[in-house]
Formats: sequence, C-alpha cells, structure tokens
Amino acid sequence: MEITVVRHGQSESNRSGLWQGQGDSPLSEEGRLQAGALAYRLDGHHYDLIVASDLQRAVHTADTLEYEPEIDPAWRELDIGTWEGRSQVDVAAEDADLLAAVRRGEDVKLGGGESLAEFDARVGAAFEKLQARLDPDDRAMVVAHGGVIASLTRYVLGQARTFWSGFGPLENTSLTHFRIHETGPMLISYNDATHLGPLNRWTQERHDDGDTLLTLIRHGQTDANIDDRWQGVTDGELTIDGRAQAAALADWYPGLDSLYSSPLRRAQDTAAALAEVLGVEVENHEGVIEMHLGEWEDLTTPTIQSEWAQLWEQIYDRGKDLPRGTTGESLTDTAARMEAALQELAHRHAGAKVGVVSHGGAIRSYVLDLLDIGHAGRDRLAFVDNTAVTHILISEDSATIADYNVAPHLE
Repeated sequence: MEITVVRHGQSESNRSGLWQGQGDSPLSEEGRLQAGALAYRLDGHHYDLIVASDLQRAVHTADTLEYEPEIDPAWRELDIGTWEGRSQVDVAAEDADLLAAVRRGEDVKLGGGESLAEFDARVGAAFEKLQARLDPDDRAMVVAHGGVIASLTRYVLGQARTFWSGFGPLENTSLTHFRIHETGPMLISYNDATHLGPLNRWTQERHDDGDTLLTLIRHGQTDANIDDRWQGVTDGELTIDGRAQAAALADWYPGLDSLYSSPLRRAQDTAAALAEVLGVEVENHEGVIEMHLGEWEDLTTPTIQSEWAQLWEQIYDRGKDLPRGTTGESLTDTAARMEAALQELAHRHAGAKVGVVSHGGAIRSYVLDLLDIGHAGRDRLAFVDNTAVTHILISEDSATIADYNVAPHLE
C-alpha cells in the first residue's frame, strides 16, 4: 500500500509571502504552471483512490492533474486564526512570543486557531481513515498542503511535535511518498519537486545565500543488492543496470564544484560516471564508506536471522543499537562517522556544491541522526534507492534535509 501526498501549486498568498492556513487563496499563474509540470510527470500513473482538501488551491491542482478527487475537509491546512493573510514579517514582529512558543513545540494555538496537537490529531485521523479504505496493493494520492505533509511526516517518523523539524519546507507541487507495511507506515521519499528542476526554490535560495549544498548519492545497483546480501564494506562492481543508473544520473544532474566518493568500487564507478559528464575530479574519502557489518558481511538476511538469531533479536526486536555482526559498527557509530566526514567537507568547501557518492546504510544512518530518531526510527525511514539523491544544506549552526531519496532519472 502506497500513499503519495502532493502539495498544491503556488497560491496567490504564497506568492505574496503571507501566512496561509484555511484561507481560500487561488493558485497563482506560476502555481498553475507548476501543476501542469507535475501533470506531465505523472502522465500514465494510476491511483486507486484520489482525495483532496476542499480548499481551492488543492482542488485546482488536482483538476490540472486531470484527476477527479474526493473532497475531504479533514485534509485542510492548519487553522492559523488571526495570522491568516498577514505577512510573515508582521507576525514575527507582533507575535514574537507566540511564534517562539510554536517553534519550541509548545501546545499553543496559532493565532488563536488550532494547536499543533489538534492539527496533528486531525491529520493523523484522516491518514488512518484513508489506510482503512485501501487494499494492500492499492496506491492512493492526496492533494493537500505543506503543513499537512509536515504533520504526516512527523507522525510516520515518530518525531517530537515541533513546527520545524530537520526537514526544509515543502516545495509547491512536491511529492512525498509513504508506504504502509504490516508493522506500520514508512517514509519513502520527501519533497520531490524535480519536475520543476533538480533543486527546489528554497534550496537554491539558501545556497545562493551562502549555505553549503551537499548532494548525497547512493551508488548504482550491485549483484549483492539483487541477491539481498548485506554488502557493508565488502567490495563489488556495478551491474549492467547499475551502470545505466549511474549514466542516467549523470545526464540528469546539474553541475557540482567538487565530488567525493567512498573508496569502495561500486561508489567509485558511480562517481566516475558523474565526473566524466560534469567535468570534475573524484576524491576518495574513507569517512563516507558503508556501515561495517562485521561477521554479517556478504550474508543474506535469512542466513543472518538463522545463524545470528540472538543478536538479530536484540537489535531489531528489542531495539538495541549494537555493532552489526558483533565486530561491525552500530547505526550510531555510522552516523557519527558520516557527520564528521560531511562537516569536514562542508567546512573545506564552504558555500559550494559538493557531491558525495556513498551508500544506503551510511546515508540513512546520517539522516536518522539529523532527524533525532536514530536507531529507534530505522523502520520508519526507507533506504535510499540506487543512485537516488538527498540534498543537505549546511549553515554555520545547522544541517537541514532539503529532500530525501529523489530519483527522477529512474522514472
């Protein structure tokens, strides 16, 4: 079961920089163009159920996609009361204490409207209701709002309730994908607006203002990926499909100022395909190598579960973040190593665009740490796909996830 949630196209209030909750601002001209670009991208995609918020910016986005959605006001944006239609500058100046309380995650009503707790409860109930209507193989789409998607993401990841998390803001007409398993929902990808360009507007603006942009890339497919073998630091080459994935990535992705790679062959070969097209040299960096899996290296999941049943149970059933395969790394170890390496690269190339070809486990460990959910959240965040991209913006005092696991070159 998969649920794709789309943020509406740009509204007139978005264009004017106004606070927008349940006010019914129409799409701007740019918003209509954004919806058209998404319609082109989704041409031929099938959804078993399509639902939209009743606010016209969501309904008109769905109409442009040539879908006939069910209209459900439960998917409305957060009610922001007296903040509706006011400029962000005015609210920051006149309601500074309330805004600060919201940012701290306190249970206060925004502008006298809804509190985040009330909003999250409403959105969570709508999400559960939608799941109950779907069969296991169904795919659904919801056309809604940025606040709704942020709330769902917090809910799925089990994050603490705050107005801002480790993620950046959602781009208009971006796609965020969730998959529902027997054990619960999982975030597959976040804020994919690549039909509007490789970088969303906020990411580009932050980079233009001086933030370092890290482009984290997982290597192309290997035989171990196909065989469900836990690869770790065991070396291996790309498959034919893996090389095609790397070539497609190189054709799609724009320029980089520098490019680093894990020393493992599968990452190096992926980086080489990028370097040839983008005209940059590749430097190896030990800090972005895959999680070391100890004695689990190159084993299949059934073998590990059978021969290492006690350790498997401690890690994956009891939630203990122990070294994998007894002599390997824990998720926390891997995240700390990745953070140190990426901070070093961001400092070395301050304000630049830095590509890093790494691995699924290493990238996910780092992102789980940024989201402050770590090992406990491992079942709620999918591994990145082969050659998928995750953008991280690094400023002097923060690291922000602009998007996660986007791969339009594979569609």
